[in-house]
Amino acid sequence: MGRLLSEKGGLLSPRLAGPTEEDRVPERLRNNGKVTDWTQSTKNFTSLVQWLDDFEPDAHRALSFEVFNSRWAGAAWSELYRIDKKACEWAEYTVLITFSGTYWLDKDAGVLFPPVTYLERLQASKQARQKALSRALQGVEKWQSIRAIGGEGHNGYPRVYLGLYLSSPVEKEIFEPVLQSHLNNCPVAGEDAHTLQKAVSIQDSPQHKSELIHAIGKRIPGLKSGEGIVSESWEKRKVATLLHAGGWQSYSFGRSI
Repeated sequence: MGRLLSEKGGLLSPRLAGPTEEDRVPERLRNNGKVTDWTQSTKNFTSLVQWLDDFEPDAHRALSFEVFNSRWAGAAWSELYRIDKKACEWAEYTVLITFSGTYWLDKDAGVLFPPVTYLERLQASKQARQKALSRALQGVEKWQSIRAIGGEGHNGYPRVYLGLYLSSPVEKEIFEPVLQSHLNNCPVAGEDAHTLQKAVSIQDSPQHKSELIHAIGKRIPGLKSGEGIVSESWEKRKVATLLHAGGWQSYSFGRSI
């Protein structure tokens, strides 16, 4: 499943998806109907995004999937700012929680997880995290959540980011069960990365276009530059390709009360 192929820059590129996740990969990312390695798939997807930017810039409005081009990036930032503006009318505190996992299938042998397989496993804790979060915030009158998948580096393997707007103060300790739900239900999660000190940050008095919305937005492929993934790093292109391959949304909004 994870035997490695040669990649540009001396890195190593795994197959895009393992056998049990192959069906998720759309035909437009395949070569002659076959699932390729992550490098070739990223080249294919980048070419598609570039073509859409050049000839069909408004395609993101009609297509059923995120295209990560410049028009899509502008629309995404507008949506994020709209939610931020509404939340900052009442929110007094913001929280950013990071969920991650190991991308090594066999570190000693130098074998990486196929990225679609990795993200499938990273997201295995999603329902448990949501339940734990709702329980943790029972004492908070109003809260809004924003979830994003992305990040920089890590060989293109993304993390999950959870941003929270809160109407009242909380202590970091209330998020311990949320982190534990990830550890208990995600087969690739590691304890060292999910301590309160490393995984949770809290700020008070957020303003319009707060640090929270920028912290999340710049991690989403295509939004750091605002010009789509063709203007961003190779790692961000790989993340966008992975999200597209598995049919995952790069960001979504949760409870708003």
